Amino acid sequence: MNLKVKQACMWLMVLAVILSVSAAPVYAESGAEAVSPLQAQIEKRLSDLKKDDNSIGLHAGIAVYDLTDKRFLYQHQAKRSYIPASTLKLFTTITGLDRLGPDYRWKTEVLIDGSLVGNGVVQGNLILKGYGDPSLKQSDLRDIALALKEKGIRRVTGKLLVDESYFDTQRLGMGWMWDDEPYGYSAQLSGLAAEKNSVTVTITPGKASAPAVTLQPATTYLAITNQVQIVANNSSTSITVERPRGKNEIILKGTIGAQAKPYQEAVTMEDPALFVGELWRDILLQEGIITPPQKGIEKTVATHGTALHTHYSKPLSELVIELNKESDNFYADMLLKTLGATQKGEGSFAAGSEAVRDMLKHAGINSGFRVVDGSGLSRFNWITPEQMVTMLAFVQEQSYREALEASLPIAGVDGTLKNRLKGTIAEKKAIAKTGSMGGVNTLAGYVTAQNGHKLAYVIMTNGVYKSKYARDLQDQIVVLLTSYPQLSMPDGYATDGQKTYKLSATLDPILDQPQLENLAVGLLVKSLDSTGDDAIWYERDADTLLTPASNVKMLTSAAALSQLGPEYVYKTELYTDAAHTDSPVLQGNLYVKGYGDPTIHTEEALKVQNGVSVEQIVDDLKEQGIRQITGNLFLDETYFDQERLGLGWTWDDEDEAFNPRVGALSLNRGTIVLAYEPGEQEGDAVRVSLYPNTSYLSIKNEAVTAEGGKDSLVIERERGTNQIRVTGTLPLDHDGGAKRIPVEEPAMYFGTVLKEKMEEEGIRFSGNSKIVLGPVPAAAVKRMEFTSQPLRQIVDYMSKQSDNGYAEMILKSIGAHKQANGSADSGVQSVLEMVQAMGGKTNFDMMDGSGLTRYNLISPRHFVSVLEGMSKQHEISPVFVEVLSLAGVDGTLEERFIGTAAEENLTGVTGSMTDVRSLSGYVTTKSGEKLVFSLIINGYMNDLDLNRIEEQIVNSLASYD
Repeated sequence: MNLKVKQACMWLMVLAVILSVSAAPVYAESGAEAVSPLQAQIEKRLSDLKKDDNSIGLHAGIAVYDLTDKRFLYQHQAKRSYIPASTLKLFTTITGLDRLGPDYRWKTEVLIDGSLVGNGVVQGNLILKGYGDPSLKQSDLRDIALALKEKGIRRVTGKLLVDESYFDTQRLGMGWMWDDEPYGYSAQLSGLAAEKNSVTVTITPGKASAPAVTLQPATTYLAITNQVQIVANNSSTSITVERPRGKNEIILKGTIGAQAKPYQEAVTMEDPALFVGELWRDILLQEGIITPPQKGIEKTVATHGTALHTHYSKPLSELVIELNKESDNFYADMLLKTLGATQKGEGSFAAGSEAVRDMLKHAGINSGFRVVDGSGLSRFNWITPEQMVTMLAFVQEQSYREALEASLPIAGVDGTLKNRLKGTIAEKKAIAKTGSMGGVNTLAGYVTAQNGHKLAYVIMTNGVYKSKYARDLQDQIVVLLTSYPQLSMPDGYATDGQKTYKLSATLDPILDQPQLENLAVGLLVKSLDSTGDDAIWYERDADTLLTPASNVKMLTSAAALSQLGPEYVYKTELYTDAAHTDSPVLQGNLYVKGYGDPTIHTEEALKVQNGVSVEQIVDDLKEQGIRQITGNLFLDETYFDQERLGLGWTWDDEDEAFNPRVGALSLNRGTIVLAYEPGEQEGDAVRVSLYPNTSYLSIKNEAVTAEGGKDSLVIERERGTNQIRVTGTLPLDHDGGAKRIPVEEPAMYFGTVLKEKMEEEGIRFSGNSKIVLGPVPAAAVKRMEFTSQPLRQIVDYMSKQSDNGYAEMILKSIGAHKQANGSADSGVQSVLEMVQAMGGKTNFDMMDGSGLTRYNLISPRHFVSVLEGMSKQHEISPVFVEVLSLAGVDGTLEERFIGTAAEENLTGVTGSMTDVRSLSGYVTTKSGEKLVFSLIINGYMNDLDLNRIEEQIVNSLASYD
């Protein structure tokens, strides 16, 4: 190669390097701010996501901090609060390492409540006391038993007792979903725990008709109902695991191929300390330590006793490796409660969260966040990327820095990053905690850049419709950070200029208020009297997928009216085994078949609409001359599926009237009223009564009347049962009150009340008659049919009163009518078909009909598409508008917008849950233009007055001239 060619090649190489590593900033068109290659690369990727229907709803918060230069390299919506999922474990881990120390070890003690006499006999009780060790295993219990054996202990004369009192009795975190409970990642917590309070179920196909089922560890504490069937000449598996709420029964359903590999699932249990006690008892017997027979393990609170042995866990620095690399929820929440016990004197979620808050304040993060558990499983946690990266920077100055970093997954190597970033420059270089659950995907950790600088980074994405897009964004950013600063400007990059709309000057100042900085706000305002771009009067993050709360009821209402029709009526049918005769004795069974009528009621305080009443059914039976029934009362609720609760509904709302059980044959919206008032004098029992007065629920009344003081009455229902307990005190001068309570198994509730009302009116059942759930036989004879009011009136009540029970029954009715499947999923499928038929897109997640679940992710543009579409349905549009609340007049808007331009103008649907606000509807401007809008707000709201924000926005629309 000649000299000139060599020189030319060298120059091209130098030029290429200069272009790739150039630090010269590129300026935005305004000339105001420089755009670095890192910023341009990230924002190009964010912009690309907005061009794909599968990722357009995703909203990301990003913070990148140079730990060497002590400065931010990049921030995007870093002050906005996000649900962090499992990246919250970083806060829990850091607090544990800081407050407990890396060498902290949990202990588990064996105590005797009595004395140790000759020949290795424990004269008294043997107590196993836990102190929150999350890592205790069956093998550890055996080591403890062997240690006792080495001490010469051979027999216990008293009872085996367990003490879990180091923690409180709240076993699940705030806002955890009931449908997660059967699975190991949502195990219950207890001060004494073993095997992460779960067992591994293994289902193995064989030659028998049913597969073999084994539990590890083996235990009788859980009952197994195996309904799984083997499919010949097949290697696929489709198995579901159910555990009824409040019960230690595992129901296995589905199929497994004869050639399939064994199926395994970690499943949970109720009251796990008793499970630990059973394991402990069996191991003692296996090791030759004899204990007296006893029905079951009992609990105690050991206030005294002699310590025989103390078992210690591995140090915290080792346990946090499993906590973070495997993202172990159980370890994280047990650590949180331990922090509560050690730092605040109470082993609770609340006390542990307070300890974490103290830690955040110590790191300089004083407010603007919420922590309610240690694992991130709750959707009530809210953290900003800036707060998370601040904590990561804080750790770098602490003695336990290496312990934290050693616990984090390594890209392409282990933990939850084992299969990510392989073959990239970030492999083996980036470490991070991942977080993932429906609609949420997050990543936070460290990486060393090409220039040797150590970077801390946080990437939080909420509103995730397809998780692949969120993970890809995270991985791409980590690769960029690893390559930093050797980055070039991306091809085709251009800064996104802020678009100006007709209402920008009016609405931007409202939405740009500092108190809204940490909230995700989506807003779309559109004119129904204009077309094309002129129709868009304003939008901000209008495609962002957000949790809409009860705005979902607008979709349910629209689908019901358009799919079933305003005049649709529900029916409830009565059948008998034989045709009608003049005999007063009805030979055989009486069958009642429900078709999902949400208005069936008793003529008492719970009646909210006219329609079918139990009393009406009884009167009609009397009119037919029936005075005795020789058979059973059968209740057919097969028109709907058996899923009583919506997916994602939370366990801690189960006793609330807005969280009813759903079935095709229901009564009084699936609820009962318990009324209470003080007794005649101090010390008397508080007087309680049920409406309707039925034996279906039992009451344990321990509440007493007090001379004075505050009302401390507590009304609670034992989980998964119809047993109500009333405790506390009620002042003598209290006026009394009432609470509406949901009941379990709504069809049985209906049947019990119906039977009781029949007997009150002289219609007797034979002595051995029962109330039975089951389908109406094909040979049965239809005797009566009762119909509801027209659907328009039912939807009106549902929408205006925001009744969740009505909404869920209507959604399932739509599914049953249109898809021949009375499930929420089928109802949602019909909603999606309606949206698509109206020209809207269906790239959103709707999981229930009421908006109670936080799994729902819907954008303002989706709601506006339905509102706009319904306005064009000329036959049903007036009905649809009528069922919406009218500002200052009725429904959920009755007390709002009074005295403003929106009064008697705005028609819409509201939505409100903790950290969620929404308002969608129609409003007419001062100049007469008809607008449609949707506003959704998510995030840590603390005590913000969002009514005022909504009113400012809507009044601006109504006043526009």
